[in-house]
Amino acid sequence: MGKPLVVRHKGRAGNRLFQYFFCAELARRAGTHTVRGVHIPDLDLETPPAPDHDTGFLHIEGKHLFDVPALVAALRDGAYAGATFRGFAMRQAYYDRAFCQRLLPLRPGASEWGFGPEFLTINIRAGDVFSGASAGLMAGGYGGPYGAEHLYPGIHPDYRPLPLGYYETLTRDTGLKPAFVGELSSHPAYEAALRRRFPQAVFARTRSPKEDFLTLLGSSNIALAISSFSWIAAWLSEARTIHIPVAGMFDPHQRPDIDLLPPDSDTRYIRHTMPRLQWQGTTEQIAELFA
Repeated sequence: MGKPLVVRHKGRAGNRLFQYFFCAELARRAGTHTVRGVHIPDLDLETPPAPDHDTGFLHIEGKHLFDVPALVAALRDGAYAGATFRGFAMRQAYYDRAFCQRLLPLRPGASEWGFGPEFLTINIRAGDVFSGASAGLMAGGYGGPYGAEHLYPGIHPDYRPLPLGYYETLTRDTGLKPAFVGELSSHPAYEAALRRRFPQAVFARTRSPKEDFLTLLGSSNIALAISSFSWIAAWLSEARTIHIPVAGMFDPHQRPDIDLLPPDSDTRYIRHTMPRLQWQGTTEQIAELFA
């Protein structure tokens, strides 16, 4: 069965998938370990639980940058009873797409999921992008149609909502019908603004993360949210085109430790350069969001 390589999860489903895939890649390359402790209930992913102790284990900790060959060598040398991993590891160079697809019980292209070639499936990340009231927005005059009472500075400067004007450009340039999927109902003001701006669009009902993931996985054309969940679903999919905003965590100049901007050789991806900023929910950023 192999020595245990235990995932110590952080974050939500997208982060957890990266953590699972990273440990699985280490285990595959070392040939001596079995991944334990995976718990991603949103996507029906579970492995056998972690052992009840980690005495004599190698503890692998960090954020995104890891020396994979050195870790594989350490796992192979037999000096450890097992290993634990706590980190994020969002660097596509670590991963083999076909191998990661086989780890996923969900399959791309399922007929009952996804939007076909006449649609642009636009993933919306709201949720924890907005995390605390910003009284200054009300004082700045962004009430009423901007819904400043619902807009917040966010928990992470490298995750950000995307401007409505960006989606207008995408739908105009592609000629595709927009279909919005994701965390729409978690942010009433943003959803209301999208519905006003795109009255003919399809708005998927509020659904589970698994249903959203399957929809992205089965869609022909995808516009990413700035989100690990969004990125990994599209990467695993068989989509014809994937629109990626070069912004936030997808911008290698803003986050050089993260590597999620696909190479030019992956012709599915269409890059869209955006102004570099860290999302703080300022009055000026809100104005750009709804412009």
